[in-house]
Amino acid sequence: MGLVFLAACTSEVVTPVDQPDPTSTLAALFATATSIPTTTLMPTTAPVLSPTMEPPPTAVATNSIALMPGGRLTITVAVVPSDMPDYDRDDWRHWTDEDGDCQDARQEALIEESVIPVTFESSSECRVDAGIWIGPYTGISVTIPRSLDMDHMVPLANAHKSGAWAWDADRRESFANDLSYPGHLIATTASANRSKGARGPEDWKPPDNSYWCQYAVDWITIKDRWDLTATDEEWKALRDMLDTCDQLVEVEVKEII
Repeated sequence: MGLVFLAACTSEVVTPVDQPDPTSTLAALFATATSIPTTTLMPTTAPVLSPTMEPPPTAVATNSIALMPGGRLTITVAVVPSDMPDYDRDDWRHWTDEDGDCQDARQEALIEESVIPVTFESSSECRVDAGIWIGPYTGISVTIPRSLDMDHMVPLANAHKSGAWAWDADRRESFANDLSYPGHLIATTASANRSKGARGPEDWKPPDNSYWCQYAVDWITIKDRWDLTATDEEWKALRDMLDTCDQLVEVEVKEII
């Protein structure tokens, strides 16, 4: 299409903070971290909870990061086209049950993100009845799934203007129900989800700034995995969030001019 890609590397150096407890339960929610050049990666952690414990009113988060195995952060910066079609949420079918086990994508994400084994509404185990979810945006613990929204880390409307406007229905459905990356779907309080809406990091950041590092890593990873672009303002905000990481994070920046 006659596009020219210019690549440059940028690194963010941050001030070390206290190291988290690597034995924490919530670490299992993220993929096993591996090394990328100049970076030692550690899993995100949270307090250890057992089924007999009362959930805490808030959770202690950390600034450590988790990347997909073999992952390398890359972001493509481009201008949003002015002639793209309008966004329509009805074009993004969710929640679907891809594996046919009666648990749709929302239920599957609830099962994976609870820090204790969930219970179900019936013996068919189609719908989650209870668990403990620590909303990463706020650190607030929730035990009843109907009190949670399932948020797309990269909102559907943001994906649309970042390149998904050109996708067919099947690819939009795949994105809306993606369970292959742990940070793609986030169980969070309804108030936090609705506060975020369709806004990107240039307009909204999680109230709990200890989550900013992982938020930026997940946002960049998802955009790269799905060949979506970011605006210049979006990238600047993500770079500021990466400054809160307790380790150096290297990002390759590709700019479409």
